[in-house]
Amino acid sequence: MEKETLNIDFRKKIFKAQLNGIGFKEGDSHIIYLPSLQISSYGDTVKEANEMMKISLKEFSENLLELNELKVNSILKQLGWSRTKFFNKRLVHLSETTFEDIKKEFNLPDDTQVQKIPIAV
Repeated sequence: MEKETLNIDFRKKIFKAQLNGIGFKEGDSHIIYLPSLQISSYGDTVKEANEMMKISLKEFSENLLELNELKVNSILKQLGWSRTKFFNKRLVHLSETTFEDIKKEFNLPDDTQVQKIPIAV
């Protein structure tokens, strides 16, 4: 999986991200999960699940930007994010979540097809 980044400008209230989503089908629903933020969405189609993820990320970022910077840093640190040395507003996610980890977390059968879905906001 590629490196994930968050860029947060608290003064301008801007949240930008390059994230690695994991997509899979469970029953009749298509699921998209962002392990680095522990956010998931679902829909009857992949497109619908992706649209729901955009809504979830918009709400997540709006709620995050309402908090003070120390609280946000604490929340993101608990999720595995850390600040980069040279870019004060950029955070990177250091842990690697594998498809096998996702299958275990969601208790999915071994033959479940899982795919990477890049997400940018």
